Amino acid sequence: MQTIIVVLIISLCVLFWINRFFPKIGKALWQGLASTLKLIHAPTSTQQWALKHCNPSKSECSSCDKCSKCH
Repeated sequence: MQTIIVVLIISLCVLFWINRFFPKIGKALWQGLASTLKLIHAPTSTQQWALKHCNPSKSECSSCDKCSKCH
């Protein structure tokens, strides 16, 4: 049981950092996680939590793509 919890925590950290450095890849991974949660009939709040992370926040730049909005 402890191994499953550790793997889950590390997986979420990896998803978070992938989303920060590679937003397009991160978006696909978070959408996949939300779909998986839906398939296993997880609570709706956890599905929406995953979908919330799939959308980039508008307040900060995660990785610059030369859009000149933040520089």
